[in-house]
Amino acid sequence: MNRTSEHVRSVVRNTVVNLLRHERIRTTVKKAKLVRRWAEKMITLGKRGTLHARRQALAFLRSKPAVVKLFRNVAPRYAERSGGYTRIVRLAEALRPAGSDRVADFKVPAGTRLGDGTPMAILELVEAELNPRERRRRAAPEPFRPRRELYRKAEREETEKEAEAPEERATEERPAEEAAAEENPAEESAAGEDAGDGAE
Repeated sequence: MNRTSEHVRSVVRNTVVNLLRHERIRTTVKKAKLVRRWAEKMITLGKRGTLHARRQALAFLRSKPAVVKLFRNVAPRYAERSGGYTRIVRLAEALRPAGSDRVADFKVPAGTRLGDGTPMAILELVEAELNPRERRRRAAPEPFRPRRELYRKAEREETEKEAEAPEERATEERPAEEAAAEENPAEESAAGEDAGDGAE
């Protein structure tokens, strides 16, 4: 893997932990073959179920949640199986169309990594209990509009509000006048009589 032994050990440890957590991971073929051995060793320790086996698994994985899942959920699933707890599935490799040398026609194979073309694979536990994630669609972004259009829109909204404002004020003032008239009917009648006397 062109890495130091410490780096390789940490990569293997973290990949095994992720495999136990998610029960299916996507990685390179070389890493999958390397990690497979250690994952099966951990499952064998989980099948033993002793305190010593638990301590050995914790010494390698260094993740308490992963060890708990290994001993409670994963290992009991393979009680009747004597080996072969994992599976490597190579991703399909699409070939470049023959007779075309243009860069525009080049398609990245589906089973390779985009950056360096490394072949990829799926490493999964046999009889894995997978819970597919719910993909939530985000709201579509608003289309780009120049600032002048935004300013025009704001001006239109202001003019519409100003046009609606006098009508609202009139409707608000009328009920207030009617309510005042209902509260003081005697004053209105007296005012009417005074006006009638003055007219005479």
